[in-house]
Amino acid sequence: MKKISDMTVSEYQRLAKRMDRRFGPDIAWADLPLAKRLGRPPSGEKREQLTVHSVKMSAREWKALQAEARALGTTVNALIRTVLRPDVLPQVVEAAGLHA
Repeated sequence: MKKISDMTVSEYQRLAKRMDRRFGPDIAWADLPLAKRLGRPPSGEKREQLTVHSVKMSAREWKALQAEARALGTTVNALIRTVLRPDVLPQVVEAAGLHA
């Protein structure tokens, strides 16, 4: 991604519009695509245990997944979870400011 100082006016306007869709004042706090705090959870907070699994795919497929996840403002793992659990997909799409 270019630095803001290196962007043309039209590029900056597209970026500002995209950020406003994702983080604008009309988005509820719970729906914002914010990164969770890194590290251990606060004392007393219960988290679901996650296990590591692997998925084999070509480098081209992985890069396509990465690009799609980046466009949605999420991770590849979160994108895969939305495909496996379609009930979460509308929340991800709306948080990214997209329309299905």
